[in-house]
Amino acid sequence: MRKSITLLIFLLLNYLASSQIGSSSPYSFAGIGELNFRGNQINRFMGGIDIYNDSIHANLNNPASYGDLKMVTYSLGLNYKVTNLSDKESSHQSSNSSLDYLGIAIPTGKFGFGFGLVPYSSVGYRLEGRNDLLDINSTNQFEGSGGINRAFFSFGFRLTKYFSIGTTFNYGFGEITNRTTKLIDDIELVTILQNKSSISGLSYQFSSNFKLPITKEIDFHLMYSLSPESNAKSKNSRVYLTDSQSNINIGSDYEEVDLSADGLTTTNINLSKMSSIGLGLSKDKKWFFGAQYSRINSENFRNDFINIPNLTYQNGSRISFGGFYIPNYSSLTDYWKRVVFRLGYRNESSGIIVNNFVLRETGITFGFGLPMSGYSNTNIGFEIGRRGSTENNLVMEKYWSLRIGFSLNDIWFIKRQYN
Repeated sequence: MRKSITLLIFLLLNYLASSQIGSSSPYSFAGIGELNFRGNQINRFMGGIDIYNDSIHANLNNPASYGDLKMVTYSLGLNYKVTNLSDKESSHQSSNSSLDYLGIAIPTGKFGFGFGLVPYSSVGYRLEGRNDLLDINSTNQFEGSGGINRAFFSFGFRLTKYFSIGTTFNYGFGEITNRTTKLIDDIELVTILQNKSSISGLSYQFSSNFKLPITKEIDFHLMYSLSPESNAKSKNSRVYLTDSQSNINIGSDYEEVDLSADGLTTTNINLSKMSSIGLGLSKDKKWFFGAQYSRINSENFRNDFINIPNLTYQNGSRISFGGFYIPNYSSLTDYWKRVVFRLGYRNESSGIIVNNFVLRETGITFGFGLPMSGYSNTNIGFEIGRRGSTENNLVMEKYWSLRIGFSLNDIWFIKRQYN
């Protein structure tokens, strides 16, 4: 089983590394795209909080939790998302599916480590706008695709019975393409400007967990994590084309723009600092409830290669609440009493300002942890949310997503015993 699971994980890692991660959000034109949730489905179904950890699940967004693992854990997350996009005049629906994460975590006593791959950001938008002047009327089309993946290596160490620390090293890589097409009414010519960025860079995360019994049955949890500000290198290219509309789809010669004169051949992208603090209460194998506050210093974001009008940044924040309940963890006769029921809520300000409107998002999540053989489990849940507004010439997103996570457990480093 161990060999087959490991082979499957690495095949999927190779697939994810060689593919582009899709998005259907028009707001993915901002920054480096729509930032994806880093944690596993268990954390997502509790509103995205990273506080709780146990001995059989890898908490991908809290490296300190690796110090508490007791079993080797293979983690895989999938999602299917349906989004309804609307403005004051029209609406349409889109959908996309993707891998959320892949990873393996390995405990070795008080020390644990893990590695894997997650989609960090996704770009996938198609926008259109009219530009009507006295003499020339035209249509502008804006398209974007691509995204950034992150390969990560995490390790955690349990310093005492109640306190753990951990670190994650990330290597981000990917390609983002932005394309603008201008079509002038009653004229056969079309103009295309395409920007392409190949992005790579290192980043880090530090976290600590504190768990203290306050009664014989109730534990208090405290978590803090920090992702310092970092830089990614962007190798850029820009091409320009003016041709007839009939030739565009067949294939035409693009003129490459010399970016060296403006110092834009290679630029740095400033990735914002992010910090989180959370606390909660739990009863072992029965229930947990927690709250978390996260802050991202988006106002420091900078990408010199891409300048978008009517787009600015400010510091963003998110507050999340969530928890779980298990009717009877030890039940031998009723399977559903061993099912874990999870519920969560989040409210966030992204730090993105479009047309003087601060982009906000709210969502509720709920899910079920279904026990499998041994300590493995399947986690299935839903997320329902909304983002944006129909005011200020913007778009409202209303979405729902089905998410599935697999946590497959195994035991390594056990000495064989013979009678």
